[in-house]
Amino acid sequence: MTLEEESERTTSMLRGKVVRRILRHRDGEVVIEFKDGSRFFADSDSPLELSVTLAE
Repeated sequence: MTLEEESERTTSMLRGKVVRRILRHRDGEVVIEFKDGSRFFADSDSPLELSVTLAE
């Protein structure tokens, strides 16, 4: 699977979900937990930086 295909599949799977909370257990990990109980995990061997931009 290419990175583009993986990105499209992930977008499709997460579309319409509502975030319950964001968890940070380690420097290199983030977990997004959704209200329906599903979770999105991202991790890295080095510290993972987060950035949030708000629409105006």
